[in-house]
Amino acid sequence: MPADDTVETASEALLKLKRHLFLLRELVKRDFQGRYAGSLLGFAWSFVQPLWLLALFTFVFSTVLKMRSDAGNSGGPFAVFLFSGLLPWIAVQEGVLRSSTAITDNSMLVKKLRFPAEILVVAVVLAALLHEAIAAAVFLGVLAALGHLAWRGLPMLLVALPLQVLLTLGLGLLLSAVQVFFRDTAQLLGMLFAGWFYLTPIVYPLASVPPRLRPWIELNPLTPLVELYRQAFLRGHLAVVPGTAGLAAIAAVLLCAGFLLFRRLKVAFVDEI
Repeated sequence: MPADDTVETASEALLKLKRHLFLLRELVKRDFQGRYAGSLLGFAWSFVQPLWLLALFTFVFSTVLKMRSDAGNSGGPFAVFLFSGLLPWIAVQEGVLRSSTAITDNSMLVKKLRFPAEILVVAVVLAALLHEAIAAAVFLGVLAALGHLAWRGLPMLLVALPLQVLLTLGLGLLLSAVQVFFRDTAQLLGMLFAGWFYLTPIVYPLASVPPRLRPWIELNPLTPLVELYRQAFLRGHLAVVPGTAGLAAIAAVLLCAGFLLFRRLKVAFVDEI
């Protein structure tokens, strides 16, 4: 009898997992398709937008501002250096900002359906990652065409992407739970991200930061993440990026804290939304 109960419990757990995975896939699909619903180009916008950004950055920084191609120590156009840092930034920013309102924006689902509300946050983070993957594919094509693609560094993405997802998901779970009870969270986040952008070495190389300020910039968990991306796309060799262990520790702590806070507060979500 206990063995049968165990088999039955395992079967139920497996069925529940399949159901949740199906729901997660549908939520990501809905998010992705909804972004381009009704537009003339539809899915093609996913490729047009990163190409437009690359062309714009090349014109502004290489033609107008005449930034030196070696400003980022990458040996290529400054726009390439800039875009390699923007890739993780845009994904993290979109994932966190949209996660913060994932529960309040889907109040009807939270009230009517019995499923882990965490899936709403996970779906937003994965959708942001999917858009980043498309932009990264376009970027790889441009780098290959320009002859600046460092193939040997690409395995560094296997380190960068999991840490990025954990960091984004941890922040998303924390902030989505807080947003339910404190509706100013999303507005405050917009202001905080504006400052966080300039405290991350995206438009400037870390080496250009004055020595007295560099320790503060290095405390930023996005600093090693951006450096991991540049190691992958531009530098062409595998090497340990300083701060990666710190990024992993911060991501793990945020994920645990976000999950625990979310689980503790979600029993009151229905009453608050």
